[in-house]
Amino acid sequence: MKKWFQALILAVGLILALAPAALAGTVTDDQLRQVFPQTPAPGKTLTRGEFAALLARAAGMQVTADSAGTRGDAWYSPAVMALKEKGVIRGYPDGGLHTDRPVTLLEAAVMASRVLGLPDGVAAPDVKGSLGRESWGYTPYAWLVRAGLLQPGQDAGALLTVDEGVAFLARVFGSDPEAEKIVQAAQQAQAKVKDLKFAGSMAISARPRPEAVGKMPPVSIQGNIMSEFSYPLSLYQKMDMILNLPAEKTPGEDLPAGGKMQMTMEQYLVDGTMYQKIEIPGMEKPQWMKLPKEALPDLQTLVEQSRNAAGLPPGLKDSFHFRYLGEGIENGHKVHRIAYYGRIDDWQALMQALPGGLTPEMEQALNQAGGVLKSVSFWGVEAVGVEDNLTYASEMTGLVAFANKYQGETVPLETMTINMKVTDYQYNSGVKIQVPAEALAAPEVPLTPSAPGIAQPLPSDNGKSPGISG
Repeated sequence: MKKWFQALILAVGLILALAPAALAGTVTDDQLRQVFPQTPAPGKTLTRGEFAALLARAAGMQVTADSAGTRGDAWYSPAVMALKEKGVIRGYPDGGLHTDRPVTLLEAAVMASRVLGLPDGVAAPDVKGSLGRESWGYTPYAWLVRAGLLQPGQDAGALLTVDEGVAFLARVFGSDPEAEKIVQAAQQAQAKVKDLKFAGSMAISARPRPEAVGKMPPVSIQGNIMSEFSYPLSLYQKMDMILNLPAEKTPGEDLPAGGKMQMTMEQYLVDGTMYQKIEIPGMEKPQWMKLPKEALPDLQTLVEQSRNAAGLPPGLKDSFHFRYLGEGIENGHKVHRIAYYGRIDDWQALMQALPGGLTPEMEQALNQAGGVLKSVSFWGVEAVGVEDNLTYASEMTGLVAFANKYQGETVPLETMTINMKVTDYQYNSGVKIQVPAEALAAPEVPLTPSAPGIAQPLPSDNGKSPGISG
């Protein structure tokens, strides 16, 4: 198995297991205005260069006056070049950055979305807005509308004043105090749950690099997931998935008709031992296998610490942001709707988010796995009960951008989109988890860092339901 693919499986599993639980830092209007060498005149139109300086400050980017490639005498030139180097500001079709031109709301939204980790080429969510799908900036516009950062009726082509640009960035890179309060209450409520059942759907799509399209066709996976948890930690989980391969572009006589391959995966975790069975058409009779305790982290410790934690370590607290979207009804419950979003591109900080319990071998494997990722961003919406602060619906999208190379091998994938949607949560219903006799009698299969793609825990095996409340 390719080294990059092994790392990919392990890395993606970890980032989904750590779906946002952090509270975001807040950038204020006054802090942003400090980037101007002189106080702007009231009502002044904001230029693209000035917006770049505000964006760099809002995102906490390191900008130095002697940045390589800096040109021009404008005070905002170092910020412009820093954003250009990261692909945030790309200029016009004529190749010019035109930093002295007024910035539009759509240009501001596109640049902000790139800083937040929205990769090129991802699909746009379904939203109601004033901008047409044919627009060059429709996809980032739609994601920001979904997150409550843009209003559907706003004129995307409007020129921003300094005040409007500052307010926009303070909103994007801050969090609603009301939303943060609800998130904290949801975490506290989750910590008191005795058992949980949920069912939902998942979809994964991978986009190859342009130069790898002929060698590696686009791949997608769709499926359903059902999970039962009994705390402190017992679980049963079943996933039914369909792998979609373009039959006309995929060699191999064993490819199923239409390029569709169905796979079922079941697993139990009881008393610190994991039992797993995978069923794929064409393989011999599926067999249960047992993973040795010493090859897995102390999952009970992970769950208890994460359920009672107020958030992730300080290194990640500025990476996620929350917006309050208003009230609604979900499965008969009156709920608060909370949007969350953020980006992680510091793998070491992500590793520190684990509360402990990893074996040295697995920790080493996870550190190596970080090399396959360039950045990961999360965009989700959670429905939290008004009366009990429990989650009753959630949708999370993880957007992954990959490094060009990993340990000398070219990574043929450019991006991956992972979507999980759950609309059926049941709490404290008396879940009883019993491992079947055939699983208890299964042979033990070692889990080693050299084979991280085998029998890995599923994304929600950290004992948390998908979303912010775990």
